[in-house]
Formats: sequence, structure tokens, C-alpha cells
Amino acid sequence: MAFLKVKTLGLGVGLFVVVYVPALIATVMVRPRIELAVALVIAITLSIAALFISLLAPARGGLAGFGFRGTNPRDVGIALALGLSLGFVAVFLNHLLPSKPPFDVSGFARWKIGLYFVVGASIQEEVVFRGLIQSMVERRCPLIFPLLGFSLSGAVAFTAVLFGMIHLEVGPVVALGALILGLVAGELRRRSGSLLPAIIVHASFNCIDAVWHQ
Repeated sequence: MAFLKVKTLGLGVGLFVVVYVPALIATVMVRPRIELAVALVIAITLSIAALFISLLAPARGGLAGFGFRGTNPRDVGIALALGLSLGFVAVFLNHLLPSKPPFDVSGFARWKIGLYFVVGASIQEEVVFRGLIQSMVERRCPLIFPLLGFSLSGAVAFTAVLFGMIHLEVGPVVALGALILGLVAGELRRRSGSLLPAIIVHASFNCIDAVWHQ
């Protein structure tokens, strides 16, 4: 059982590497402006994740098994409320403990901030982390454990930690925010069965964060 857990976690890390490394190589080789670099990373990683999902879906219950399904209005409302709340908490913490944003958006036009960070990054990261990685890890090792009176999926926790770790270079406050956002998005994805609430909570969080750093 322990070997299965280690192997499953290795699979999750492996998927992350396979999805992101080509995008990083492309940006290093091309050395584009920051606006193009962001668009390039979003496009390449989303395309690779979508390719993996399309190849794996037939053997795993179709696209619905990766969260590509509808949800009810209640889940949408909860996701929006949580995203905005977490966003304002992040703004408050940034005020107390100033930290730089993951990307310097000061030179971006507002429509680019909305397109890249609120829409693009939210969809891309949720498809990669909660759609592909979390779904694969949970399918192979569906562990649920109690936490403060609630239940938490091991796959959700692992994916959230991975999501937080990739933000560590920006600073501990941003990484902590990413970890908490990952836990919330992951549980919304698991409980609703849909990626839509995860995308909404992520987009609303990023919207507040982007406005704050403008």
C-alpha cells in the first residue's frame, strides 16, 4: 500500500513535469517579452494537459471523469463567494506582509490582465492541477482523512501542496495563498465533480489579486 502511494505521488509529479517543462524550454529558447511568455506558457501547458486528458478519457469514464461536466448554481455561488473572500484575505495579508505578485502586471493593459490572469491562468491551472493531476492521483489512491471536523481528500492535499510549491520562488505569503486556494479549489472539484467551481473560485481570487496589484 505504501508503495502504491509513493508510485501515485510520483505519477502526479511526473505529470506536472511533462506538462510544464516543454513550456519552460520554449520560453528559455525564444526569450519573448513577458506578455508573450505568459501567453506561451498558458497555451503550451493547456494543450499538453488537454492532449493527455483526451487520450486517457476513454478508459476512465470519458471527459466527465476529469471534471468536464456541468454543475448546479449552488456550487457556482459557493465558489464565487469563497474566491472573493479568499481574494480579500490575500489583499489584507499583502498589506501586512508586502510581497511581489507572481508576475509584474504593472505594464500590462487591463484587458491583458483580465485575459491572461483572470481567465487564461485560471482555466489553464485548474485543467492541469484539478483536472489532470488531481483526477489521476485520486483514481489511483482515493484516500479521505478527517481534518478539523471535515473530510479532506489525499489527492486534493497533494495537488494543493504541489500548486503551492511552484509559487514558493515568489515568496512564502504567495505560496501559502496558492496552497489554500488549491485546497478550496480541489475540494470544490471533488465534491461537485466539475471543474467549473474550481475555475470560478480561482478566477475570482485572481481578479481581486490583480486589481490590488494594479
